[in-house]
Amino acid sequence: MNVLITGITGLIGSELAAALRSRGDNVIGVSRTPTDEQVSWEDVTPSFLNEIDAVINLAGESIAGRWTKSKKNRILTSRVEATSLLATAIAQADNPPKVLVQASAAGLYGDMGDVILDESAAAGKGFLSEVCQQWEAAAQPVADLGIRTVVPRFSIVLADGPGALGRLTLVTKLCIGGPLGNGRQWWSWISINDTVRALLHLLDHDVSGPVNISTPNPELQRTFAKKLGKVLGRPSVVPAPGFAIRLVLGEMGKNLLLESFRLDPGALMASGFEFDDPELEGALRGILSN
Repeated sequence: MNVLITGITGLIGSELAAALRSRGDNVIGVSRTPTDEQVSWEDVTPSFLNEIDAVINLAGESIAGRWTKSKKNRILTSRVEATSLLATAIAQADNPPKVLVQASAAGLYGDMGDVILDESAAAGKGFLSEVCQQWEAAAQPVADLGIRTVVPRFSIVLADGPGALGRLTLVTKLCIGGPLGNGRQWWSWISINDTVRALLHLLDHDVSGPVNISTPNPELQRTFAKKLGKVLGRPSVVPAPGFAIRLVLGEMGKNLLLESFRLDPGALMASGFEFDDPELEGALRGILSN
């Protein structure tokens, strides 16, 4: 299978590309500065897509960092413009790809406290929700053509490295980890291993529409911090007050660290997917022992 991946240099894209190649698929990445196995965005034309079987769109500006006006504009436009370009090229192809896997995120639902959120839950309010709504809407023309379009809504992806878990691991090792705010917000999560396995599953099975990419076992943030401390052999009792997080990190800190997302991966499980890493402590031990 010929698979085109945008955002191939990111955490998910790079791991997914390796998994696809290991099973024998031909992977082509899209980049602003392409290497030998990549193409530029200018190359993604209708005729080029005639030779592509599946498109996985993960492109977008990183949401990490303080959300200045210009940063927020880049977060939004990078996602919507890339998706619109792909949707237009797919619509104009004589032999379009059979499936589009279009990334989105749990932020679509907004801060809903203890409410359990399956894929039928309404979109919420706030910047991330608006981004996700526009991101998904940009891919809708592909679904309207009858091309299978599946929309993974990613929760927190746990991996060793510079991402969310890497930052939390660092502060916990320094013995300054602990509850963020009141610690009662829900954190939905999934290991990078299961993230890649889920995306392969969605490629290979007849699944369409939104799919929550999360384990069925979200954790309260204070419990998450406690289990991470246990795995690392460090205390995790030093709280970070919500006002301090908002002061230092601004809107980004509030949205990513203090808001509550309690996802139910009903669509993924109904399609037959089984998790390798369903429980947090085991997942953390597996990731951080590598």
